[in-house]
Amino acid sequence: MKKVLIILGTFLTLIIITGVYIYYNVKPDIKLNGGDIIISYGDKYIELGVNAFIFNNDISNDINVDNKVSLNKIGDYKITYSITNKYLKNISTIKRNIKIIDDEKPIINLLGKTEQKYYVNDKYKEEGYTAIDNYDGDITDKVTIENKVDFTKKGNYEIIYKVTDSSGNECTEIRKIKVEEKPVPKEPIYQNTGTGRGLPILMYHYFYDKSNGEIGENSNYMEVSDFDNQMKYLSENNYYFPTWDEVASFIDGKQVLPEKSVVITIDDGQSSVFEYAYPILEKYNVKATAFIITSWSSGFKNYMGGSLEFQSHTHNMHRVFCPGGHGGKFRCIDYSEGLEDLKKSAEILGKNDVIAYPYGDVTDNVLKITKDAGYKIGLTTVYGKAKKGMDRYRLPRVRMYNGITLNSFIEKVKWNLRIVLEFFFCIYYN
Repeated sequence: MKKVLIILGTFLTLIIITGVYIYYNVKPDIKLNGGDIIISYGDKYIELGVNAFIFNNDISNDINVDNKVSLNKIGDYKITYSITNKYLKNISTIKRNIKIIDDEKPIINLLGKTEQKYYVNDKYKEEGYTAIDNYDGDITDKVTIENKVDFTKKGNYEIIYKVTDSSGNECTEIRKIKVEEKPVPKEPIYQNTGTGRGLPILMYHYFYDKSNGEIGENSNYMEVSDFDNQMKYLSENNYYFPTWDEVASFIDGKQVLPEKSVVITIDDGQSSVFEYAYPILEKYNVKATAFIITSWSSGFKNYMGGSLEFQSHTHNMHRVFCPGGHGGKFRCIDYSEGLEDLKKSAEILGKNDVIAYPYGDVTDNVLKITKDAGYKIGLTTVYGKAKKGMDRYRLPRVRMYNGITLNSFIEKVKWNLRIVLEFFFCIYYN
């Protein structure tokens, strides 16, 4: 009997020892579905889950998840999965590594045209750029520029813009530059006498689209399809669009221009210029100058660097104020007020090459203000074509009016002497 008791005692002891061992040492079996995960910044996290078993019993529903992953910040994270069986003391844990990365390239937006043409010895004008990254935000200040354009000789060149974000993703954009020899005029446009044919400086104001039910309120309005036909004609017939420096040299008798030369100007800078005229100028690669009343308009800044150049129509002088002429305020203000106004306009525009006088009104005081403010050319609304030997600060223009036919337009842009008769077909608004 004693022997039996000893065996039973020993057996019970083993059972107790085994139970204690299991209680303190046997852990649930926990396994990851899938492995570590790499997530692109901005993507969603999809939980793959885990499975847990104890003695072949599925206890996955008892798993606790500690997820401290921040999807808004790149970096390395861990998700901890743990489980404790209600019958056992020991806890099983497993971890999944999560890596949030930024693998998206930043974006460079080039302002102006990506393909540009210059003439030999021209001065390059950087039209600007922006750079945006999905993680870093605005990184324009990190853009590097590689400019190896040789403006001393013709050729095809590239300006390379590069930017790298904080994750090492790189973006490259290219602006193509073609440098050509400046065309040589076939013939001088003036004889030594200073007489001869004149340079047409066309004057537009506002634009409308009759297909949208719009109407031209007066003769200063130009229907958009007529304007399209006019610019198409200039483009297809290889008209030359001189710079204002070239116009000044031409007037001073220091430079000749190609026979097919024309200057396009648009006064006031109202919204129709950008809505209707600008796309057409871009389509036909026609250069024009919009004269901006800088106190009235700031939207022009969105179009800098394209087919439109912006010059002064004063800062805040385009107002009816005094008798005489067309009654423009500019003709009646004192010297200091006028000078301050033009300097303010030049500051906003970043240039002071040429001014279109409000209402075309010019006085001796206006001329002194204009010259002292540093302007090189002044445009009136007097009808005619610009000729050698004229006063650069009193240049006439050829008004474009509502309803003009294409044939009439062609006659106006020709360098001929038919300017007197043309006047009587133009309704004179300012």
